[in-house]
Amino acid sequence: MFDIRDLPDSRTMEKLAQRYPVLEIPALEAWLNLMRVSGDCQSDLDQFLARHNLSQRKFFVLILLLRNPAGLNVSRLATGTGVSCATMTGVVDGLLTAKLVTRETDEEDRRAFVVTITRAGQELLDRVLPQHYQRISRIMSMLDETERSQLKGLLAKVGAGLAMAGETPQSKEVVNEQIAADDRCADARHGADHAR
Repeated sequence: MFDIRDLPDSRTMEKLAQRYPVLEIPALEAWLNLMRVSGDCQSDLDQFLARHNLSQRKFFVLILLLRNPAGLNVSRLATGTGVSCATMTGVVDGLLTAKLVTRETDEEDRRAFVVTITRAGQELLDRVLPQHYQRISRIMSMLDETERSQLKGLLAKVGAGLAMAGETPQSKEVVNEQIAADDRCADARHGADHAR
């Protein structure tokens, strides 16, 4: 979550730029707005899920298990949600207590466990997901289809910039080549749309 609510005004940013010449005001303004909206989205999702006694982690684990009805081991669940195996074990324990998943010994690897979603877990998602998707549609309703596509492209570029922030010059070149290729694809799609 992005904790700062009192964002700097333009005068404050100009003073900061005088003190720190590397500061690019338009870049900082865009980043602050992105962080604010991202934090608000996270907070909104947390509040929605809390009404169903779910955290984001539990929610996304249930979705992964819904997509993989044969089950997944704890390691795959950890990788799929970007957390450690120790953290995922705690998440699974909470879902087990709520009877939303089962955990059985993996027949192929007796040292591991396979986690599967239960009928109760599926029924919970059947109630939660339609509401979740409706909320997403309302949140994104301010953007038309073209703007949504543009936003996806812009966020991909921000993601590439984030990946580049501490990388080597060689990996920056690879990222820049990918951005250029994405731009060419977007231009080709845009041209095809106008041709119709």
